[in-house]
Amino acid sequence: MYSKEESRSLRREFWTSFGVYMKKYNKVYQGKINWVNYNTKCKDIYFRLDVTKKKASFSFDLQHRDTGMRELFYEQFTELKAVINDSFENELTWVSEFETEYGTSSRIYAELENVSVFNKNDWHDVFPFLEKNIVSAHEFWNEFSDIFTNLED
Repeated sequence: MYSKEESRSLRREFWTSFGVYMKKYNKVYQGKINWVNYNTKCKDIYFRLDVTKKKASFSFDLQHRDTGMRELFYEQFTELKAVINDSFENELTWVSEFETEYGTSSRIYAELENVSVFNKNDWHDVFPFLEKNIVSAHEFWNEFSDIFTNLED
């Protein structure tokens, strides 16, 4: 069991190490990308990376407060489902209504079970999992983001 400070420190070390691990893409994509806090430039659409003491996950989170808008965006994602599924190595789970502490959202996600942010030996499995998913999302978003930003107008 870790103290709050030890837990915070290990999480900080994990995300710092992941950021260093991802620097190899700075040259590929001509510039620094904040992979952990990826900016979609589309209101209420987020790419989330998370690691807990039990699993790692990547998700597209659609968090529009307006149910109609959220459904419209989710529908647009489902229209691109074949493209998205072909782009991702991991199988994605599609949930049109996902309850969070902030309310209802839609989520498309992949998980890697039985890994822990607190076990540095797991990091060699977690980093490639997060890398493959966030890079796939980035490449998808580079090609299709205009569709979503046009829906906002």
